[in-house]
Amino acid sequence: MNKLEMNKKLTILLNGQIITKQAYDVTNQTYDFLAAKLKKEPIENSEMFWVHLCIALTRIKKGEELEGPSREVVNDIYQTPYKEEIKEVIEYIKHQFHYELPKEEQDYFYLHLHGVIENNR
Repeated sequence: MNKLEMNKKLTILLNGQIITKQAYDVTNQTYDFLAAKLKKEPIENSEMFWVHLCIALTRIKKGEELEGPSREVVNDIYQTPYKEEIKEVIEYIKHQFHYELPKEEQDYFYLHLHGVIENNR
């Protein structure tokens, strides 16, 4: 997905008040960060991550909670060879967002980002 396509989808969510402007902005900044990190644009097979990120950031800001993936899935995703790269992306998101990211959300970010990085190597 290229940034223009992502923005079209996110604008629909923003206009429908499903996501916040801050979530929209942080997602755009994260797209640029990840594209530079991967040295690749468009970022293939990344649609689900961008939508999840925006909705997750909106949910966090509203104080809503989410049940994380099962323990088995969590154990598997933290075995990813991309662990350090994923940590960098999550730290970038935290820095831009200025809210604590619950572990459950981070677990889902790991799950999505593993696939995104794997598909863009």
